Amino acid sequence: MAGERKFIRESTNRILIKEFLIKKVEGAGFGGMTIQRTPMGTRINIVVERPGMVIGKGGSKIKEITGEIKDKFNVDNPQIEIQEAGSKALLNAQIMAEKLAEALERGWHFRRAGHSTVRRIMSAGARGCQIVIAGKLTGARHRTEKFTEGHIKYCGETAKEVMDRGFAMAKLKAGVLGVKVGIMKPDVKLPDEITIKIPDEEKAKEEHTVTKKVEKIKEKTKTDIKKLTDIPGIGPSIVKKFEKAGIKSLEEVYEMNIKELSLIEGIGGKTAENIIKKLGKLFEEVS
Repeated sequence: MAGERKFIRESTNRILIKEFLIKKVEGAGFGGMTIQRTPMGTRINIVVERPGMVIGKGGSKIKEITGEIKDKFNVDNPQIEIQEAGSKALLNAQIMAEKLAEALERGWHFRRAGHSTVRRIMSAGARGCQIVIAGKLTGARHRTEKFTEGHIKYCGETAKEVMDRGFAMAKLKAGVLGVKVGIMKPDVKLPDEITIKIPDEEKAKEEHTVTKKVEKIKEKTKTDIKKLTDIPGIGPSIVKKFEKAGIKSLEEVYEMNIKELSLIEGIGGKTAENIIKKLGKLFEEVS
């Protein structure tokens, strides 16, 4: 039981530290944190959009945060590392949730802010995105508005692996709005996605077979137009009409459709259909 209490205490401490850091680095674009125990102490890695606001002049602010974490949460020798979100800021759910909350506080209409944020996230390469804004949006009663685009996973182990989630609050005169952002990362592979890899030898063999078939078809279809007389019901007079139209090989005939053949003077629709059908059988025999 003592071991379970230790795990619960550490998890609670981690959540409290996260909430403390969100308040402390407000405006710097907090994008999440990780805590790792090392022989030298406790390493806290913070992802932010604007590192300068967290470090402060001459490192004064980060020293202050380090001291408060040590005293308030009884963390052994805390060492804070700042990591800049950079170009990945648009794919960080926590940063985007805070940006959306700031936009709502500045007076943006919730629909305009929601759709704009979704577009920005999707244009950054996300596979899917969902934004949920809840609170007093238009009247005295609480309601929820969702903005979804792309592919989203809602539950299960897959959702934990592929979805990045963030939460922020927008404090308005009418009340507090809750903002949830869920982003499916661009480089994730879902369990139902299968890639079949053909070995190089099999691939080469397959390509060689296809090439041979194409060559056979070309040889067969490049025969003289006079070979049309081999088809029952097609006489020399029809061949002459093809020659008059400038058609000299079976290949040219096969590339035409029934409508195009029937437009040749003296070739009816039934004759055209018969020619196409017989040439089709010829191709089947070759392939």
